[in-house]
Amino acid sequence: MTIFLRLWKKISKMDFSVILVLSAAIVLFGTFSIHILEPETFPTLFEGFWWTMTTLTTVGYGDYFPVTTAGRILGVFLFIFGIGILGLLISKIMDVLATYHTLKREGKLVYKNKGHYIYIGWSARTERAIKEVLANRADKEIVLVDHLDSSPFSHDQLHFISGDPSNEETLMKANITEADRVAIFSDMSITQPVLADGKSLLIASAVEALSKKHNANIHSVVEVMEEKNIPLFNHIDVDDFVLSNDSVSLLMAKATLQPGTTGLFRQLLSKKFGKNIHEFTPLADWKSYKDASQFLFDRGAVLIAVNEDMDFSNAAEKKLDKDDTLYIICDDQIYQDLIRTTT
Repeated sequence: MTIFLRLWKKISKMDFSVILVLSAAIVLFGTFSIHILEPETFPTLFEGFWWTMTTLTTVGYGDYFPVTTAGRILGVFLFIFGIGILGLLISKIMDVLATYHTLKREGKLVYKNKGHYIYIGWSARTERAIKEVLANRADKEIVLVDHLDSSPFSHDQLHFISGDPSNEETLMKANITEADRVAIFSDMSITQPVLADGKSLLIASAVEALSKKHNANIHSVVEVMEEKNIPLFNHIDVDDFVLSNDSVSLLMAKATLQPGTTGLFRQLLSKKFGKNIHEFTPLADWKSYKDASQFLFDRGAVLIAVNEDMDFSNAAEKKLDKDDTLYIICDDQIYQDLIRTTT
């Protein structure tokens, strides 16, 4: 008994790959041996495999069973050694899965997919932004990067990376060179706006450095606390800026001056409150803003901007370029119909 316990203790400490090989060997041994020992009871290898698996998993349906002494001795062998080895394999698999989920929750796993969005900096605003993106894009995955002990938000499409977002190694764990968008949120725990923007600038510089190093086209969006600090970001080619405090102040001022307009802003900002904003590419026969606007209007969509231009006072004279980006408002079904009819 002592020898058996020592042997079992050594087996239980073996690597997962070794236990996997032993389990496969026992299954194959049982399958071929019972077929050879009792060819009439187990005429094919499949019957032997079926009996071996039901024996090792202790299911024991009873539809196949050995009738000879040699076959029953094989069954006893599988009872004593096989069940233990297979049980140990299942235990190891559960340990691996538990370790995987722990590492994922703690943000220690490398993200390897492509075409994702990266959100840097966790806050209530980040959570709201993530929920809005997931509501609009059920197929899009988001990688959250922050120096936290564990993931603050649980979702199948969210992957968490723990670490310093200004560090190249941390950003590479998020597979930043294969990301579609990178959004950098201000650190609201920093009370001085200039320091908060300074931290955002440091992170944005790290993102841009990796973009140039790997020749990757990364669209970056940065939340800025004060508008006067935006010129500081110009040398690192940040694509979009979102004014944090000023945005709220301006919206409050607009609501005060023009009551009732907040509903319009909510529709522009969130799909939950109405239509959605979509990007559209000009068709070859569109020569001016007017051509595009009329075509889209006839199909239930409203053109609100060409690139960053929202001035349609001379729509018939303003020319369109094939590389322009049109921003339209319509529901998802109309947008899909437009895509189908124009491609």
